[in-house]
Amino acid sequence: MMKKLCVLPLLLLPLLASAAEEPKKEAHRTTRLGVCSKEAHAKGLKGDERKKYISSCIAAAKPVKSAAPPTASP
Repeated sequence: MMKKLCVLPLLLLPLLASAAEEPKKEAHRTTRLGVCSKEAHAKGLKGDERKKYISSCIAAAKPVKSAAPPTASP
């Protein structure tokens, strides 16, 4: 019984770590949305033009992941 109680927190640790990362991602998106919205307002964009600008602005802020990790040369 005691072993089960000791193992349970170890199994839940990865779930807690991944849950902690989500607010960071959401906070970054919210911050970037505010910045892009202010830029669109400064440019006087409205309607569909504003939506397109904000979408492209947020997409440009996302880090690009490479398809394959770099390989070391011998």
